[in-house]
Amino acid sequence: MPSSSRLDTRGVAAYVAIAYGFSWLCVLGFVLGFGTAPEKSPGMFKAIAALSMFGPTVATLLVSRWVSPLPSLKRDTGLGLGQHRWRFFLLAWLGTPVVVLGALLLSALVYPQAMDLAGLSSVRALIAQLPPAAVEKLGKLAEPHVFLALQVVQGALLGPLLNVPFIFGEEWGWRGYLLPRLLPLGQWRALVLSGVIWGLWHAPLILLGHNYPQHPVLGILLFTVVSVLLGILLGWMRLATGSIWSAVIAHGSLNAVGPVVMMLGHAGSPPDTALVGITGWPGWLLLAALVGVLVLTRQLPVRPPDETRDMPGDAHASRA
Repeated sequence: MPSSSRLDTRGVAAYVAIAYGFSWLCVLGFVLGFGTAPEKSPGMFKAIAALSMFGPTVATLLVSRWVSPLPSLKRDTGLGLGQHRWRFFLLAWLGTPVVVLGALLLSALVYPQAMDLAGLSSVRALIAQLPPAAVEKLGKLAEPHVFLALQVVQGALLGPLLNVPFIFGEEWGWRGYLLPRLLPLGQWRALVLSGVIWGLWHAPLILLGHNYPQHPVLGILLFTVVSVLLGILLGWMRLATGSIWSAVIAHGSLNAVGPVVMMLGHAGSPPDTALVGITGWPGWLLLAALVGVLVLTRQLPVRPPDETRDMPGDAHASRA
């Protein structure tokens, strides 16, 4: 973490400008080349969205090299494994899917009509698109409830690993570089402000229907709320360990399991993600409750760990 008590305005401004500029230009390139309907070129849209995720990393590299050099890039941006590593790795890997599924359960209790949990018509429609030979080979695995469970388990176990290269592109920037640079403002302000910046960075993708297909404009505000809440939790992992890697795993798990909500709607009518899932307001309540638990248990705000050493375990545990 930066030891200076003064905000590096020049470095932060340059970082935000480059991160936004790189990523937004990627999306602009897609719009100019393929239009504003991602569903017509889904493969290219996914590729461009993945490329845009490296904007924060590009900004980190350029700013830390040319604008505001850091004494130690590895230490000051959390590239080491940090403290309490295994506890936080497991929490990120296994806890994140539980939170996502908890948000779905809460959504089902509040808006049962928004999801087809009994018939799983969207899952049935997805299975119907598979070649008959593939369905026959799957056997009982092609039964809707089993197929859905398999998608969740695969996403929870393999998603974090498969997503690491892309999620690193974001997390090294947002939690690795930006969050520590904002700490002179105070920990809570840094967590909230970095979350706002992170959320608004998604604006071009959301305008194209990402995350909130029914609310492309309002979705920018909605996802900023989600980003602040998620950013506090990911930032807690970063600050408590002195490392970005638990945040990378949690973010990767979220991206792998979160889209399961789209399989729970009625066939031909995707659920309103402003109302259900981790991106909907029931998800906000759950995330806010988790933040509250961290505050009540005095884990937030965090006393930064000693990053000068790559500690092997939970010895020298720090308390808030």
